[in-house]
Formats: sequence, structure tokens, C-alpha cells
Amino acid sequence: MNKNYALPKDLNEALKNLENSIISSFQLSNNRFTIEFNFEGLRFNRIGITIYKILANYYNNNKINKNIYITYSDPGAVALAQRDYSNIKDNIYTFKGFNESQYIEDNESVLISILPQTYDFDSFEPMCDKFKGLHYSLNPKFEDANIGIGSVIRERRKYFVSTWQNIYFLQPINKGALMHAYPNNWFLYKEINKKYLFIKEFDNKPDNETIFMNL
Repeated sequence: MNKNYALPKDLNEALKNLENSIISSFQLSNNRFTIEFNFEGLRFNRIGITIYKILANYYNNNKINKNIYITYSDPGAVALAQRDYSNIKDNIYTFKGFNESQYIEDNESVLISILPQTYDFDSFEPMCDKFKGLHYSLNPKFEDANIGIGSVIRERRKYFVSTWQNIYFLQPINKGALMHAYPNNWFLYKEINKKYLFIKEFDNKPDNETIFMNL
């Protein structure tokens, strides 16, 4: 494992790091992966298209024929993406639209889902269950705190969340930052004099109490 403990200096450098994580994920047995950028002012369409380009370039360079699709929750987001990225507009769908398309059973293809939210669960989960190919989800929010403890729906969502594996995570936190760039572990940083210093690494994502104890 080639570890780089430095935080990316900007979004462009973070997206370059993301490329390594995506390519590294091809070695994993799982086929559902999450990518999370948790800070304000981001253009998530840009990140989604970057993921698309990373995958397309890799497959083209290795002479591998794969279709890559992008999905959104609502038709408005689809229309905007199709306008801005007209060269791939036929590969952009809503969750419901892709689920009802002929491509849902093309398990050799790759799917990118942008910002699925808790209220999208009833359309997002069926699409995921039907699609058996490689699936990357950008900044998903699957769990719903409003669902009662012990309910069947909560258990169903909990199981669904467990089927996903994070490969990239970047978030500023109070007095620090948290990063995960597979195949590395989770790295915690402390902000000292406006500089981020590596503090500790974890096998799994640390909870809030663990982060507080180490900062």
C-alpha cells in the first residue's frame, strides 16, 4: 500500500487522488461504492462527470468496451446534465427511468448515481437491486433519522447501507479534517496554525467521539 498522508491542497488535487481510488476499487469483490465530498460550494455535476471521465479513459486506454451511465433522482437534474454534457446525453437517466430501461440488466456496464437522498429510497433501491454491475454513488444519504427504531423499514435501509463500501471521503471538521482514499485507511488531521497535520489512521471510519478524543 502506497500511503500519502498529505491532504489535497485543492479540489483539483482531490479529484486526481480520486482517480487512484476508483481504479484501485476494480480489485475489490464488492460492486457498490460510495464517494463523498462533504464541504460547501461544490458543483457535484463536475465531480460526477470527472468520475465518468476517469472510468471512460481507463476502459478506452485498456481497450475494454463498457457503457457508462449517470443517474439522478429527478427529471430536472437530468435535463440540466443532458444540456451541459450533450455528448453523453443518451447515457443520462433518472433512477426510475434507468430502472425501466433496457440497460438495467446490462451487468457489464457501469453506473454513476448523483446525490441519492433518503426520500429517493423507494426509486433508488429497486434500481440498485436490479442492476448488478459496478455502481458508484456520489454523496449518498441512505439513512433516515425519522424512521422509528426497530422498524422493518429501518432494518431494510440498514442492510442496504451495509452493501456499499466507501472508496473516497473528504470532509473538513471542527479543528481538523477526515479523509479516506482507498486503498489507504481513514486519515485524521488536526488544524494547527492554519495547517493540517496528520494525527492518526483508522481501519474504519471513526465516529464523532473517537475524532473528538484524538483532536
